[in-house]
Amino acid sequence: MAETTINEQVWSFLLSGGFFMIPIGICSFVGIAVCIHRGLTLKWKAVIPPELRPDLARIADLFRDGKASKLLLDLRRSDSPMGRIGRIALSQEFSTPGESERAVEATAREQMVKLENGMGVLEVVITIAPLLGLLGTVSGLVSVFATLGAGDDQTDPALIAGGIAEALNTTIAGLVVAVVMVIFHSYFTRRLERIAARMEVIAGHLIHEFHKHGGPSLYSPSLDSAVPEFPAVLPAPSEGEPFPAASHDLRP
Repeated sequence: MAETTINEQVWSFLLSGGFFMIPIGICSFVGIAVCIHRGLTLKWKAVIPPELRPDLARIADLFRDGKASKLLLDLRRSDSPMGRIGRIALSQEFSTPGESERAVEATAREQMVKLENGMGVLEVVITIAPLLGLLGTVSGLVSVFATLGAGDDQTDPALIAGGIAEALNTTIAGLVVAVVMVIFHSYFTRRLERIAARMEVIAGHLIHEFHKHGGPSLYSPSLDSAVPEFPAVLPAPSEGEPFPAASHDLRP
């Protein structure tokens, strides 16, 4: 019975808000959908997959032991943001650390833009939800005072007070939606900052170790067919292109 009463009260609250409860409700559903999508996209395993973490945790050891090929292969197999950035960091196209850093920065910005997808929608919901609530309240007050100005028998103070209270419902609804979305927006913003910082540290470590142990000179003229192709991100080695040889050979 108590649950039914609460449901009836909520339903009555929404109905009393009038037309403007509809766009506020749409804002809430859009915001919830974006929050769910962001929550799934910004998981650590989606940004830095578990299969990459063991190698990324021992970058220096892999280069020192001449086993960097495993790291390169794993990065090329991964379609994650960290995989794309890592492939650029180990690209043979850049002969100096500065060139690699600039290329990685450009790639990282592109990946962060993709990760931030939907944050703008949350900002719009946060902005317009309380404004829609205020607009609904003003519209309701206009109707109430129009009735009051008519001077007929329906201008009972109790009825007017009830009408004003109902008019304020849209403001309450708009503020509730905005407050909830602000909380999620702040959480996702903080998560994005942590992701950006972590990828920056890893990319810097990759660039440092890659150029410390020879950079593009690690690649030898032979093509290892075990390396998968990712032409959209890193041109696939073709016959005669350099591929790793030497003590820190990137081949398996």
